[in-house]
Amino acid sequence: MKLGEALAIGIGLIVAALVFGVFFYNARSTPDTVSVVGAATQRFDSDIVKWRITVNRNTGMTDVNQGYSAIQGDVKYLRDLLKARGLSESDLTIQPVNTYPSYDREGTVSGYSIQQGMFVITSAIAAVESLALNPAAFVAKGIMLQNSNLEYFYSKLADVKLQLLALATEDARKRADELVRNSSVKLGKITGLRQGVFQITEPFSTEVSDYGVYNTQTKQKEITVTVRASFEIR
Repeated sequence: MKLGEALAIGIGLIVAALVFGVFFYNARSTPDTVSVVGAATQRFDSDIVKWRITVNRNTGMTDVNQGYSAIQGDVKYLRDLLKARGLSESDLTIQPVNTYPSYDREGTVSGYSIQQGMFVITSAIAAVESLALNPAAFVAKGIMLQNSNLEYFYSKLADVKLQLLALATEDARKRADELVRNSSVKLGKITGLRQGVFQITEPFSTEVSDYGVYNTQTKQKEITVTVRASFEIR
């Protein structure tokens, strides 16, 4: 092999090694980034209520049949009250009857407690609250309510969550801009995004959870979400 050919081959190998080295470095190197957490909060009013109720009748050892009849009358009375307030039959779900023994001081069965659970799900919040928060209509009929509980939900929560994610991402960008405002670097494109969990709480609450919170006890709620964003800086 002539000297010129060997020299050309050697130079080619050196250039190839340099090109490969630069390519490998660029492929393995990670651009400088800055990470921030953006947040967004929105207050909203629930538009769905769920009312859980259990009616109860206590009987002796020999009048269980009368207890069952009384429970049926209680359910019918409740159904009529709901209908009178504009609710439909489909808003009410009735659970099976359960019977539990009652004991006297000596531990002997002295009678039975007959219970029937039901729940109402409707958008007619005011109509349900007028019954749940004013039990006089039941007391007058001798109806005993147990485990009466109101829960509030929002039918368009999915839309609110999407809006909040966009707002939280926008907030993250603003925070990153402010972070580098007086520095010598400039903010580049987003290199990473991670959504946090949604915290749905009563207004002015400090309650948070790693798994998220969904408070159903109040009509008015606040929903908060965080977004962790990474931006390239140059």
